[in-house]
Amino acid sequence: MEGYVYIARIIDHGGKFVNGYHKIGLSRQYKVRETQLNSTHLPFDVLMVRVFETNNMNKLEGLLHLCFEDYRVVKEYDYRRNITTEWFDVSDIDVFNERVDKFVELMDINELDVSKTIDSDNTLTPEEKEIEKERVGKAKSTKLNIIMGDKVFEGKTSKETYITFVDDVTKDLNVEELLNGLPSYFGETSDSFSESLTDYNKTKLTNGLYFNSWGSNKTKETRISKICEFLKITNVKTQITP
Repeated sequence: MEGYVYIARIIDHGGKFVNGYHKIGLSRQYKVRETQLNSTHLPFDVLMVRVFETNNMNKLEGLLHLCFEDYRVVKEYDYRRNITTEWFDVSDIDVFNERVDKFVELMDINELDVSKTIDSDNTLTPEEKEIEKERVGKAKSTKLNIIMGDKVFEGKTSKETYITFVDDVTKDLNVEELLNGLPSYFGETSDSFSESLTDYNKTKLTNGLYFNSWGSNKTKETRISKICEFLKITNVKTQITP
C-alpha cells in the first residue's frame, strides 16, 4: 500500500525532546507535528524528523523495525511479557541516523525534505515554521566541526560547514578527476545522482559540479575522510559535538 514511513521523536509541552525515544511508524498521509498522544491528554507531541515515500509502507516499516531491533523498547508486565512496540530508545542519535542513511542509500528510498513540508504548512506562522525547522535539525544530528591545519570551517548548520569545506578543497581541482574518482559524491548536473536524492541535497560548487550533501553527521564525517584520502589531504580533523 502506498504511503509514508516516518521516524519521529517525542517533544514535551516546552518543545524539548524526551530522552532518545524514536518512533518508526507508517501513515497514508502525515503532518510534521502530530498530537496523537494527546488522546490521553498527556503533554507530549510527536515530531516527524525523517519521512520516506514508498509504494509498500508496510514492508518498509517492517524492514526498518528489523534493522533497529537492538534499539526497540520492549514492555514487560507481571501478567504479560515481551510486548514489542514501535518505539526505539536511541542512545547515540548520530549512529542511529548513520544506520538510517545506509539503509536508505542501499534501498534507494525516496526521503522527503521535511523542511519543505513545514514551509508549505498554512497552519503555521512564519515564526512557528522557523522553530519547527530548527527542532527537526536538532533532532536529526549534532554539530559537525571541521579543522584543516589552522583553518576552521564554520557554518550556521552542519550541512553548511560540510559544503564550505568540500567547496574549498575542490575549487581548483580537475573536475574529471572528481567525477571519475568519487562518482557518488560529485555530478556534472543535478540529475547525476539517484532519483531518491532531493534537490535540497544537491549543491552546486564553485568548480561547477554538483555535490551530494546528504547524510547525518556521522555519514558526513565518513565522507570527509574518503574525500581527504582521495585528495591526499592529511591535516583535516573532524569532531561531532552536542
